[in-house]
Amino acid sequence: MAHVRSLFFDGPLAEVENKALRSAQLGRPSDVIWNITNRCNLLCDHCYMAADGHAKPDQLSDDETIDLVRRMGDAGVPVVFLSGGEPMMRPNFWEILAEVNAQGVRPTISTNCTMIDAEAAKRLASYGVRWIATSMYGPAEFHDAMVGVPGTHARVVTAIKALRAEGVGVVLKTALSNGTWPYIFDIIGMAKELDCGLVYICDLITSGRSEGEDDSRVSVGQWRELADFVVSDMLDPDVTLEYDIGAIPSVIPYIAEQFIARGVDVSKGLERLKIMSACPVGKGHMNINSEGGIMPCQFAQDWVVGNIRDMSFPEATQALYQIDLQESEGQCAPEACEYSRICRGCRAKAWQRTGDYMAEDVTCILHPGEQRTIPAAPSAHAAPGSPCAVPGGCG
Repeated sequence: MAHVRSLFFDGPLAEVENKALRSAQLGRPSDVIWNITNRCNLLCDHCYMAADGHAKPDQLSDDETIDLVRRMGDAGVPVVFLSGGEPMMRPNFWEILAEVNAQGVRPTISTNCTMIDAEAAKRLASYGVRWIATSMYGPAEFHDAMVGVPGTHARVVTAIKALRAEGVGVVLKTALSNGTWPYIFDIIGMAKELDCGLVYICDLITSGRSEGEDDSRVSVGQWRELADFVVSDMLDPDVTLEYDIGAIPSVIPYIAEQFIARGVDVSKGLERLKIMSACPVGKGHMNINSEGGIMPCQFAQDWVVGNIRDMSFPEATQALYQIDLQESEGQCAPEACEYSRICRGCRAKAWQRTGDYMAEDVTCILHPGEQRTIPAAPSAHAAPGSPCAVPGGCG
């Protein structure tokens, strides 16, 4: 994931991203995405974890969830994304959120919004939630068919309005596929109309219910068309919308090239990308599933490096960092692409396609042999500071 405006300019998430960057440099987790439950009240046909109404049998207990939040506070985690399944289906959701707020960790909730009414929106705001992320796939009939529950589209729109009335920012998410491509520019327009601050556009992840659906991904040409639109939109002085791109990190150097071609100074973003590449795997980014499994990427639920029940946060962070000490292979290797270190390719896709997380990302939108315009190769990667060298690092 990469927030384009905050990366290259001064977007709405610049403050929290600076905190995340500093945490990574200190050897702490830069952010945590936590699937607090595998349960969901929708049945999205592309769900990468095939979430349904059932909880995992070995999920963290209520007491373990609260203890984990306290450990996040001790470890200096700057931001946590509470996700699912549908996180609000977890019986102690509000207790978890209250503890997150008490620990000074900034929460973002990834929810389908079907459980948010005016009262819930007010309560979320009171618990320190500044951003809610929710999905939208197209017009009502299409959206409802995709998530498997009639009336969901209308409930999402109602929830967004309630959240905005309370001053909670909204991220409108979508998975880009052949099915959703006809509606992508309408979804962006909808985000603007509903006063959402951010659009998250994620390439299709072919796992869970979408396993084997690689042919459903959009083409390189379509991704370039969308990236060109994003560049033009962000250069419009009347547009303040933030764009977040997920699971296709090559879009970020492509966008940087387009900015450079238009005479835009992208040095701020390039310096940041030398530290936090467009694919965040191994850069302090941590994912925890409902059973406590520590994952390099939420999109690869079967790629686990340990369990938070058995590992401290410093140990987990260092285990994840070991991935970044390795080099990508094939067309993503440093000798094949000078953008290797600022992009890295999607490591989750490599894992899912080959079982080797350092394999090449075959969905790259940068064509080999094309002239590169990013002015300087990134500096060599450096290990983060010792986690024990900072206050609370070994707590």
